[in-house]
Amino acid sequence: MGKTLSNVTPLKPAETMPAESAKAPSEVLEAELRQIGKRGAVRYDQGVLTVEHPTWMKSIGTDYVRLSEVVAEQLVILAASSQNKVDQSELTLLTEIVMGMAPKDHVEMMLAVQMASVHLMSMQMATKLRRETVLQKHEIYARQTNQLMRTFAAQAEAFKRYRTGGRQVVKVKHVHVHEGGQAIVGNVTKGGGGE
Repeated sequence: MGKTLSNVTPLKPAETMPAESAKAPSEVLEAELRQIGKRGAVRYDQGVLTVEHPTWMKSIGTDYVRLSEVVAEQLVILAASSQNKVDQSELTLLTEIVMGMAPKDHVEMMLAVQMASVHLMSMQMATKLRRETVLQKHEIYARQTNQLMRTFAAQAEAFKRYRTGGRQVVKVKHVHVHEGGQAIVGNVTKGGGGE
């Protein structure tokens, strides 16, 4: 019946949170979200991926359980070494980068996951660059590090543009008006004609 895929990690359902009768549901969720960094919304231990669904889903901006699981699986794959051993500290780094960006929708979530993975790869490449003594390899690592860091900067700009709707806000904090000068206080818009 069911086909077993070698690249799919079995999921363990999230454990239920103990009820806190004195607090409203939103306060309970806020308290749970404050614990993310301490508990970890995504954990991988002895071949079992555990996803704390309400925490993870809320923090990555989705209401879709399976999508949240697939994103967690992708982060586990990124945190795995060439021997398929998952580095829990790298998994924590990736998940907390994504959660720290607080994506509000699926586009922001995808950009946040991409940015976390590019950041991890750029740091790994920079480490190789720093340790390399052979000139040809040093040049290759330098070029790849540069490309990854430029990619990250472009992703950060895209994330910012998407989140702000492309609006640019300029705030003037301090203005000098010298003797004989004029100043306008309030919103200024450019008019259409010359009357």
